[in-house]
Amino acid sequence: MPITPYAGAAWPLTARETELADVATAVERGGALLVGEPGTGKSRLLAAAMQAARHAGHTTVWLHDPRATDLDRHFGEADGGGRTVVGADDVHLLVPGAAERLYTLVRAGRAALLGAAPSGMPLPDGVSRLWVEGRVERIPVEPFDPAAAETLLRARLGGRIARQSLDGLWSLTLGNAQFLCEIVESALAEGALRLGGDTWQWHGPAGEPSDRLAEMVRLRLGPLADDEAELAAMIALAGPLEAGLAPVEDLIHAAESLNRRGVVVTERDGKRLRLRLAHPLYAPVLTAGLPDLTARRLRLRLAEAIEATGARRTDDGSRTVALRLAAGDELPPHRLLAAADAALRRRDFALAERLGRLGLAAQGDRDHGGGGPGALLARALAGQGRYQEAEAEFARGTGDEAARALNLAWGLHRVPEAAALVETAAARRPDDPELLGARTVLQLLRDDTGDAAGTGLPGPDAAALVVPPVALARIERGDAAGALALLGQVRDRMDGWEAEHRLAARLLTSRAAFHAGRTAELSAALDGIRHDSAGSRGEIRGAVVRARTYRSAGRYDEAVALLRRACARDDRADWFTTPAWTLSQLAGALAEAGEHTEAVRTVVEARAVERQSVAYPLAVDGAALEHALVLAYTGDLAGAARRAREVASRAAAAGRLQQAVTALHLAGRVGDAAASAADLARLVREDDGGYPALLATHVRALARRDGDALDTVADRFASFGAPPLAAEASAQAARAHQAAGRRRRGRAARVRCAELLAAYDGDLPPWAPASASWTEPAPGTARLTAREREVASLAASRLSNQEIADRLVVSVRTVENHLHRVYGKLGVTARTELAHHL
Repeated sequence: MPITPYAGAAWPLTARETELADVATAVERGGALLVGEPGTGKSRLLAAAMQAARHAGHTTVWLHDPRATDLDRHFGEADGGGRTVVGADDVHLLVPGAAERLYTLVRAGRAALLGAAPSGMPLPDGVSRLWVEGRVERIPVEPFDPAAAETLLRARLGGRIARQSLDGLWSLTLGNAQFLCEIVESALAEGALRLGGDTWQWHGPAGEPSDRLAEMVRLRLGPLADDEAELAAMIALAGPLEAGLAPVEDLIHAAESLNRRGVVVTERDGKRLRLRLAHPLYAPVLTAGLPDLTARRLRLRLAEAIEATGARRTDDGSRTVALRLAAGDELPPHRLLAAADAALRRRDFALAERLGRLGLAAQGDRDHGGGGPGALLARALAGQGRYQEAEAEFARGTGDEAARALNLAWGLHRVPEAAALVETAAARRPDDPELLGARTVLQLLRDDTGDAAGTGLPGPDAAALVVPPVALARIERGDAAGALALLGQVRDRMDGWEAEHRLAARLLTSRAAFHAGRTAELSAALDGIRHDSAGSRGEIRGAVVRARTYRSAGRYDEAVALLRRACARDDRADWFTTPAWTLSQLAGALAEAGEHTEAVRTVVEARAVERQSVAYPLAVDGAALEHALVLAYTGDLAGAARRAREVASRAAAAGRLQQAVTALHLAGRVGDAAASAADLARLVREDDGGYPALLATHVRALARRDGDALDTVADRFASFGAPPLAAEASAQAARAHQAAGRRRRGRAARVRCAELLAAYDGDLPPWAPASASWTEPAPGTARLTAREREVASLAASRLSNQEIADRLVVSVRTVENHLHRVYGKLGVTARTELAHHL
């Protein structure tokens, strides 16, 4: 798929539909002011808005000269088809006379103003009064969020961009359109952004920013006084600095000035106030032009200042070591290795490897004892996904059997070998916390949830590693109360745990409390979650749990946004979720949000990721259940029910009661409720209480077509904070009452359904219309099979038949046959028509 670089101005205007609609409405009232930080695309949006106004019948004129006051001459050009719309980019530069004349014309109804100005800039009095009096609307133009950036990049590139590449580009630009366009164009020209299979890949900036990008950043920074430049350079070299650090205190007036101008922002880290640069691109531009001697002086000054405070923070040791190394200092091996260990605990694996190698080289030999430098280096390699290299280091005799076992299992997919290694080592060291934690994780990987759930409370040193995966096993086996009891036993100790383990425990507490119906414990657990979500793994785990809550509440767009961010992170060695499972949850949320074609594409992507991962039954079946949900939303109800029942069968056989109940609930809603009700009766009793019992009650009421019971189920779902399921149950109750001839009850259920839908501004799923008869098929049932829909969705994304075949792991001939049937069923003759029909 060849891509020709072209000027940023020619990028498609997309992901700005809301702003354009708001401008169109504002024009009818007097106009709009587009306000945003530099580089967000205000000028492009203004030009598009002016073009839309012209198409709507208005006369449009551009005010290019900020000193022009003779505006009336333009109004003789009007042909009576609408008011004259005056476009003024950089409206904040208008001279007072021009601003006052604009005010008079807009107030008289002769003109509408469409202007653009940077955030924070004072506006001329005439323009400001138009906004204060409500004659023009102030419309913020924000940087692109990750979802909007993905839409823009797909429009530019003509295909999908890898989620890690998307996250890298967004994290570097923070969604600033000008920066994003420039980096992408440079990467295309240099070959750094290239097509790999059917996905665009970018592995980060190769060196210093391009001259054009650097000049854009310098314009954004503006002129810096000497003391401002020195402080900004220190932050660029060392990262965020505490406000009380001596070099910062010496330049406090510069800090205040940079903060007022938005070059530096403040953030709280516990009780401390830190200063950091407001944009990631500032640091490479500021350091690129820094003389070597100046950089060395600043690094040493910062290292000495941090050391003088006692290096109390967890990252102080590795930071001062990195600063001294960059300044050219030689450090003893023990200090290098201590800093590497600190970086490893912060999951900064690249820094840990660099410091570890330097420490080993300086030491001159290797300590092959347990937990020595060799093990540190091996863990750093494993954390970067370099599993074979890590195994080679582990095999040299590090004595770190727990980490080696997890690398064998997650990275090299040698689970039985990993389990045997742990059991052998645990026989020698039965109280080793790392081995106990690894054993529990491997039990989850091998689907031995019964053994994992039966693990009792370990000693204090092992609790952080063992309790969270044991709690997950208990929840999945339907013992949410047991999970809460175990987590409650260690609640007072959690503050001393590392953030990763503390977050996992709180997330699982919230999940167990939800399933047990204990709202007070759920609220208490959720309160502490945000504080521990830093870092890649924490962000993924927090996003997955919060997205599940949002989906239950019908807040699908928010769930999609969270899951997109989570999918951009890569953590293949996590028992809490996996990349394929997280992608599948994104597919399910997209389907619920009405993005059905994108949901199908995401399912295909998830399967491709899953083929490269270790088989983790809980995650595999969790992903399969989301795939069944996508089938249901795209109309293949029979296929959805069949796949959900397959998941239920596997989960029940493995003792994963929670997953089995959830799968049977979906199967009963979209397929044969009677069969699902019979299976649920063997798994859960209605009087058990909690969420699984409610799901079973719902399916039994569906099987009996019991309108009264469905009314009760709807109320209970609402009390659980699940309005989409409550609305669905009300719709089903309306159908049941209607079929039984109870029209008044049916009308009441329909009213209740409408109220619930309005509460979260949602729609009923396609299988649950309130007005249909009980026996007629649900509307929107697909004529395409699941595979045909996958092929059609990928073809609509402009993939070739060979690319589709590679993605689905089928032959090109199979793809051609599927497309031939799709064309016949949909009545289309070309690929370009597929997107509309899908």
